[in-house]
Amino acid sequence: MGTDIEKLVDLIIQERMQSQYSKWREEETGKEKKEDFIRLETEYEEAISALSEEQKNAVRHYCDSIFDTGAESECFFYRLGLKDGIRLWKFMKKLMKTVR
Repeated sequence: MGTDIEKLVDLIIQERMQSQYSKWREEETGKEKKEDFIRLETEYEEAISALSEEQKNAVRHYCDSIFDTGAESECFFYRLGLKDGIRLWKFMKKLMKTVR
């Protein structure tokens, strides 16, 4: 059951991070950047369309593994920041009690 809870927490963290990142990118990305992204995506699709089905699958699998690795490290650092924030909050709470 512990691993199920960990998977759920990981999923919630990933969803939150993706949601916030998308909002941030949407606000920060101007028209020029969006055009660059569309151009890059079009070039990728053109390049991959020339490959055999087996080669397409290999490239997609490679890209997926890169994205998965990035997502894992983002989750790690998000959790680390969350833990640090909680520790800091608890420390400040104790400090405020001693000051009073």
